[in-house]
Amino acid sequence: MTGIFFDAVTLSFGKRKIFDNVTLKFDCRKIFGVTGANGSGKSTLLKLAGKILHPDSGTVNFPDNAQIAALSPEMKIYDALTAVENLKFFARLRGKILSDEKIFELGRRTGLDMKTFGNERTENFSTGMRQRLKFAILLAVDADIWLLDEPTANLDDTGRENFFAEIQAAKSEKIILLATNDVAEAQICDEIIRLPM
Repeated sequence: MTGIFFDAVTLSFGKRKIFDNVTLKFDCRKIFGVTGANGSGKSTLLKLAGKILHPDSGTVNFPDNAQIAALSPEMKIYDALTAVENLKFFARLRGKILSDEKIFELGRRTGLDMKTFGNERTENFSTGMRQRLKFAILLAVDADIWLLDEPTANLDDTGRENFFAEIQAAKSEKIILLATNDVAEAQICDEIIRLPM
């Protein structure tokens, strides 16, 4: 697939200009890291890439048939549902039916023990377990574009290693943008975009 193209993108929040005539291209084969101080626009850039926000001027384009998935602090899972029910629900929204085998595979890849926790309501999950479930949902959806905002927050060392391995394996087929100020996350990126304050 071709990439995401920012063409002369300008965006302001009130009187504050976040982006001014920005032109960028993101494509497969690289993990693109977006770094910068708090408030510099990292999450905003991801929202522009996913067309959650629209620029004041300029355009953001990607293939019409491309599917997008995001993993961010704003991503919500349903506390009243179990881990398995959450996985099945979000996959079904994208027209995917998950077999029991696939669910256990996703658990193995993200370090979420589905035998022990699969049928537990997620309101009882720790923040790290919730992050692992969000990661499993991202993998289950199998979108073309991954927008990752502080994706390893609250994960232990094993969880971070699992995540890093998965996105390294995926970058040849996915467009991956990763907003972070975490040193370890930045180190796995192939190209870094540093946003000024």
